Amino acid sequence: MSFTVKDALEMEIFQKCRLLAGESGQDNELHWVNILEILDDLSHIEPGEFLITTAHGFNVQDKNMQRSMFELFSSRKLAAIAIQTGHYIEEIPASFIRFAEDYNIPLIEIPPDISFKSITRSLMNELIRHNKTTGKAAEQDNNTVLLESQLVEMKQLWNSLLASELPESLHVELERYGIKSTNPIQLLELSIARSREQTESQEITGVNIIAQAEKTLAKILMQRHINFLIGSYEKHVILLIQSNQLQQASQNEPFYGWDPAFGHQLLNELSLLFPGYEILIGSSNIRNNIGELTAACYEAGKALHAAKLGLPDGSGLVLYNNLGFYRLIMDTKNIETLKALYFETIAPVLDYDQKNRGSLLETLKVYLNHFNIKKASEDMFVHRHTMRYRLKQIKFLTCYDPLVPADSAQLNLGLHIYYYLEKRNLIE
Repeated sequence: MSFTVKDALEMEIFQKCRLLAGESGQDNELHWVNILEILDDLSHIEPGEFLITTAHGFNVQDKNMQRSMFELFSSRKLAAIAIQTGHYIEEIPASFIRFAEDYNIPLIEIPPDISFKSITRSLMNELIRHNKTTGKAAEQDNNTVLLESQLVEMKQLWNSLLASELPESLHVELERYGIKSTNPIQLLELSIARSREQTESQEITGVNIIAQAEKTLAKILMQRHINFLIGSYEKHVILLIQSNQLQQASQNEPFYGWDPAFGHQLLNELSLLFPGYEILIGSSNIRNNIGELTAACYEAGKALHAAKLGLPDGSGLVLYNNLGFYRLIMDTKNIETLKALYFETIAPVLDYDQKNRGSLLETLKVYLNHFNIKKASEDMFVHRHTMRYRLKQIKFLTCYDPLVPADSAQLNLGLHIYYYLEKRNLIE
């Protein structure tokens, strides 16, 4: 027995949602949940998908675009589309409703107080439960066995690539997975671990969480028609990715990383599918070809390490090219050298703040973000004279003048060293 849109709408999570159109399409089979904040790239829509979106950035006035979109949904056999209102669009336009009705695609309105996470989690849990209790379980098991077999072969190839002095010599094996040794590649290194707030009810039991994550990643990438290779390293999952978008991005200098929107989408989907687990991703720059695999591995590993420390901004996805000063700091083997720079630059400022309940450190941080007294003072809601006075205090304490470029660079480096040492609990 199939799991249909009608079955989904009878779930408790949908009680506050409204079916606006496409009632005759409620018998559509539902196979997967897809989240698209922005309705820009619809090329990866698959049959049986339940699409959830905020319609951010979509031109609600362009009726021709809307008709084309619903034509595509119909041709791809989309199961249903659910749009959350109250964030980017206040109400679903009448034209959306009309086209959904014309093409028999269930159109559901999600109120702003219901999160994507709760809907996705509920739907995926119900899909899994349904497949286990129906005849589809056997079919799913067969597909799972095939996927697991493919992942084993991929890991064997990955190990061969790491062991080879000339990874490009394995071009025939790589082409089995659509990967060309002469085209640009990018590496993602992922970690998945129990979060501190995880409860027993959230923990996924009875499965190897890494193996489960690998299978989920494979399904997501295949769904998006992205060529990939999955490997592993020190309990981390490795993704070697190659696509047309990657090829185009590598040719647009000075862009050194793939579109981070995909990385964030991948991170969001995994976080939804593995509640109670912390997912972190480190990404290499785009490398010219498979011959630069070693460099890509190094970059992805460094980026993941930064993500684990919560650097540079606490995001779960870190691109190597965005590490800035941390690329130098993390490569410094002598911690005492870093501590010396910290004590020379930031320690006196912190000491002053602690003794006087001051805000010199925050002042320095804001000023270094702007290098402009007027903008920095506006950000901190203080007078320009107050900002100048505080910067003079920093100069007096450290002998480095924030208004002098060379000195401000030294203070900026010291600030990044402070964050790094603090994250590693190396400051008393």
